[in-house]
Amino acid sequence: MKFKVSKELDKISKTVRIEDQDCKLIEKLAKENRCSFNAIVNSMIKYAIENM
Repeated sequence: MKFKVSKELDKISKTVRIEDQDCKLIEKLAKENRCSFNAIVNSMIKYAIENM
């Protein structure tokens, strides 16, 4: 089986500034759920958009 890097063509990179306390909470959630910081942030964004 050949090694293949998947390309995330449907995603873009952005830089945001968040408060230190929020960052620590997101890092804690990511660790508890065994996923990335980015996955938690994306889940939060989707939830917020769906509940606007």
